[in-house]
Amino acid sequence: NDELEEIGNEGHSGIFVDYEVVTNTEKWFTLKIRVHEAAGSSNTYYRFYHIDKANGKIVELKDLFTSDDFAEVLADNLRKQMKEIMAKDSNKVYWVENAEIGQDFVTLDDKHNFYWDKDGNLVIVFDKYEVAPGSMGTPEFVIEKGPISDILKPEYR
Repeated sequence: NDELEEIGNEGHSGIFVDYEVVTNTEKWFTLKIRVHEAAGSSNTYYRFYHIDKANGKIVELKDLFTSDDFAEVLADNLRKQMKEIMAKDSNKVYWVENAEIGQDFVTLDDKHNFYWDKDGNLVIVFDKYEVAPGSMGTPEFVIEKGPISDILKPEYR
């Protein structure tokens, strides 16, 4: 990490890395890496690595879909969920549409963090400060498979 290299022996800092096997079936393997950095303040972020065991390939978010517009379809779903959560709980804040602080959430990139939950739904994971203040932690949103099944590749339906 560049920040830790810059600090060197000046000051107090630390980094903690661990992992968890999220999924390990005959068809799919997902490894979750958690990184926690501390240097005055702290930050936590995750990286997920997926292997489709049927073909032995590493899979990224874009690889799940038949259509290039998957990112906008998912982003629409996520923005809707964020607005619904904020409407129900005034303590919840996401940077969506005219955020007072932070940058509005616009879309996902091809490699965005995700995993499949135990019910087979797609879970999109954001890093701390990515779509909300740090007090919101590392938000996760479940996108049910049904509404996106028409753009999922057949092997991931």
